[in-house]
Amino acid sequence: MELAPQTGPNELRKGQPVNAEIIDYHAHIAYKVDIEPFVRKARELGVAMAVNACGPWWGGDDNDAVEAAARRFPDTIIPVGFVALGRGGGPETVEDLHRRGFKGLKMIAPVKDYDDHDYFPVYAKAEELGMPILFHTGVVARGDVWLKRLEEEGRPVPPHDDPREWNMSSRRMEPMCVDGIARAFPDLNCVMAHFGSTGRRDVCEGLIRWNPNLYADMTSYGWAIELDDSRKGWHIEQKHVDYFLQFLRPMRIHQLADKLIYGTDVNTSNDLRLYEATIASHKAIYEACGIGEEGRRKMSRDTAARLLGLD
Repeated sequence: MELAPQTGPNELRKGQPVNAEIIDYHAHIAYKVDIEPFVRKARELGVAMAVNACGPWWGGDDNDAVEAAARRFPDTIIPVGFVALGRGGGPETVEDLHRRGFKGLKMIAPVKDYDDHDYFPVYAKAEELGMPILFHTGVVARGDVWLKRLEEEGRPVPPHDDPREWNMSSRRMEPMCVDGIARAFPDLNCVMAHFGSTGRRDVCEGLIRWNPNLYADMTSYGWAIELDDSRKGWHIEQKHVDYFLQFLRPMRIHQLADKLIYGTDVNTSNDLRLYEATIASHKAIYEACGIGEEGRRKMSRDTAARLLGLD
């Protein structure tokens, strides 16, 4: 399979359609890991990935690496840029990322609550430039533990400061913090990451129902599977599907199909088999929830394409 040639910055800025059946709104590039095998797998599965940087704390690569990947594989990699709130990122960062062709923004690990007014100039600039923001919401993994594991496994670790000085707290990223942003900037599309995770579901459901410019990604729903010794290496496990259904059905999730977006939180160093398994897991859960073909298409591709300006 021939991979796409490198794309120049002017082409990257165009709102060209992405010819993929699925857009993964939440993906990451591992630090100094060759992404070509993952791109091949994504193309095989009909997936384009909205790849976002998110700082050095969890072994991901930076905005420059995301931009380079999008230029190299413009049909598969959609660039989403990280803005470090309270850590040097400001409206000028948003302008720079927009100029470089990034389609959206990622926020995580702010020094203050997301809805602190010190960050409002950043959101105002994103609203002005039509760049949607993906906010990590809820409890976040311990970066120091994550990086230590990478070191123990002999994998590349990005340069980083002393973890004791990171000034990081999950409380600042609670879903309710995004509510005030959506209300203050009605033309800014906001996406809350990890809709399905513990401690976030009920609040997120209410927020996306009442805020027309607020959405949520469906990361956390890729595990209705069990690994096995078959050729594929996995199978759908009904008891796991049932686990997700016990809290999705009371939410009447079939009514929210236009506000929920497919996402995996995949890292390009992950096992390639699991990327296919994740797609199958989501499909099984959506069907069990009674989400029709049109709703599944919105969740899997169309809403993401609209927010990112790809159609």
